[in-house]
Amino acid sequence: MKSMQRDPLPMLSTTQLSLFPIAPALCNEAADPALLLMACSGSKLDGSARAIDLYRGVMYQSYRAHLRSDAVPRLLILSARHGFLQPDTEVAPYDERMTRQRADQMVADLSTYLRPAAWPTRVGSVMLAGGAEYRRVMRAALARRYGPALPALQETCGGIGMQRSQLGPFLTG
Repeated sequence: MKSMQRDPLPMLSTTQLSLFPIAPALCNEAADPALLLMACSGSKLDGSARAIDLYRGVMYQSYRAHLRSDAVPRLLILSARHGFLQPDTEVAPYDERMTRQRADQMVADLSTYLRPAAWPTRVGSVMLAGGAEYRRVMRAALARRYGPALPALQETCGGIGMQRSQLGPFLTG
């Protein structure tokens, strides 16, 4: 009997086109850099400086004390006056607090304060460090920036001592 050999089936494409727009390449993998959103502080230098140097509050002291050179998170600072700032942005001292009304104003006009170019496209984990009104604005900004693909969030809570104790492990871990 003659052996029957079949022709292999033609190769089908396994490429599939997306029906929905993709959020800004947010991967949320452990290997991706962490993002730290920190509230500004009431304690500031007397003159203009980079934002990371201008703010002198205890959370910034904890930030400096726990920062590891081999695992620096991407940092954005939420200023009650200016919105989201990169650490190297030059800022003059000011006196403005994040009240409920100010937070409402920022959330209502988020595009004015967001500065999309400052936000990373790839994020592993996110820590929100600040009081309740600051964190409310931060959550709104994350939702606007990343849509439904929000990264895994950690938030500080409690008094300032508790918040400091929560920030340290995020920076050293």
